[in-house]
Amino acid sequence: MVTALGAVAVLFSIAASQALFGVALVLLILCAIQSRRRLEFNPRILLPILGFIVWTCLSLIFSDAPVSGLPQIRKLVIFLVILIAYNAFGSRRELQWTFQAVIAAAALVSLWGVGQFVRGYLQLARAGLPFYENYVTHQISGFMSHWMTYGGQLMLAVVLLVSLLLFFQPGPDSSTGDAAGRPSTGEMSPWWWLCILPLVAALLGSFTRGIWLATLAAITYLLARSRQPVLCMAVPAAVVFLYLLSPAWLRERQRSIFDVETDSSNRARIVMLRTGINMIRANPIFGVGPERVGPEFLSYKPASMELPPGWYGHLHNTYLQIAAERGLPCLLLLLWFFFEVLREGLALGRGRSAAVRAMGHCAVALTIALMVGGLFEFNFGDSEVLMLYLFLISAAFAWPRLPSAEAAEHNASRAAAAAKMPL
Repeated sequence: MVTALGAVAVLFSIAASQALFGVALVLLILCAIQSRRRLEFNPRILLPILGFIVWTCLSLIFSDAPVSGLPQIRKLVIFLVILIAYNAFGSRRELQWTFQAVIAAAALVSLWGVGQFVRGYLQLARAGLPFYENYVTHQISGFMSHWMTYGGQLMLAVVLLVSLLLFFQPGPDSSTGDAAGRPSTGEMSPWWWLCILPLVAALLGSFTRGIWLATLAAITYLLARSRQPVLCMAVPAAVVFLYLLSPAWLRERQRSIFDVETDSSNRARIVMLRTGINMIRANPIFGVGPERVGPEFLSYKPASMELPPGWYGHLHNTYLQIAAERGLPCLLLLLWFFFEVLREGLALGRGRSAAVRAMGHCAVALTIALMVGGLFEFNFGDSEVLMLYLFLISAAFAWPRLPSAEAAEHNASRAAAAAKMPL
């Protein structure tokens, strides 16, 4: 329960979520000690994460300002979510309820964001100000501090929802549901499709172009694996249809994806790319150090390039940022981690059970979304997005090892009966 609350809370407050995950970890360790059971996870995935942590620490040691990089070291605690999510659940039904709670919470957060958008639109209209030019500098952010964080969380929620709705079917736990008429484990009611409406509306309203592309890539993968080629072929038509139906300000935002001449954000990313490459060339092994990209930016910027308006605290690209900040070996460790997650997800996607296949496809699609989104934003350094991603993929990988609800109840009954037996 505490772990589930931590996963839901990340959509509202990072502090509350981390506190709940901390309590969950303590309870999990106490239960493991009492039952003499080890905490488990796939070592093929843990190894690159451990390497990533070690190399980040080495990068800090070799940095010219180690103290300034300490916040990145504290962020490494987030990776404990992997162990928590993998070991905390007692049955598949508990895990499915948690997924549904995350989706429901994301839908509520989306409605809040849509409300923010409407208020902002009306305020600009009353003031007689052009919408696009004023809104693009201050987009909706839900309960988060920045629209990129908000958009990243919505992206993961959309991918999770579509994964479950496309692939979850009545599983081996029960074919018709339980005696109370509740859906069986591995079954999603079609009513959950209604959550797509606020999620997509808020995602469009967030104006996060890279996240739009990342979500599209993940959904395309899911449709391709759904064995319904008509749905996959309909993606281009849906994109064109959405563009034609969009209001002028949304069409302008969509067109700006390809504008490298006048769009200041795109022009700034070109400068960041060149600057990041210079950083990597000068510091290929350990990088410039955690949290040092921003302070060192002007020292590595090509003198011939103008500096468009923008924020240059990081390089707005996960792969470029990690390589420039912590060195190429750290980037390779990150790519190794993604490779292992994709490998494990694809293996589950070939499973016999529809629910297991759903978990595998979900993990792959979530990773595709994060990787594609990472081309346009440093999302691996965004704690709220990273925590939700790590929780979802780890919980998905935990599904095959969990008993059904009926088996979990039977095991609990046997354990209770054994505890009452005299020694």
